[in-house]
Amino acid sequence: MASKSVSGQRWDHDGRRAERLDVKMKAALRASGDAKFEIDVHDISVVGFRFDAVCKLNVGDRVWLTIPGMGGLESIIVWRENFHYGSEFVSPLHMAVFDHVLKQFGKPRQSD
Repeated sequence: MASKSVSGQRWDHDGRRAERLDVKMKAALRASGDAKFEIDVHDISVVGFRFDAVCKLNVGDRVWLTIPGMGGLESIIVWRENFHYGSEFVSPLHMAVFDHVLKQFGKPRQSD
């Protein structure tokens, strides 16, 4: 869950384990044994992220997300629809890392 200092709003969890927040981020992804390639990350939580990529990945693939200025974060592809993917981090992000990502790449929330 995002800290109140970052999200500033109550979270309607919709059955999810952690709050997802919108980001606009170019990052790199590397599948096990392959070279890095660029992806567009659309949202992120402490437990995973949603992204688009032009290559084909499969559910269960182990991948490493490289956020600009950070090391690789290991995750596993958990769903796929065409070139849209969801991936779950092997180890949840530390809140300091999550807050840093949101400060750098977070999209402003719309007022209700």
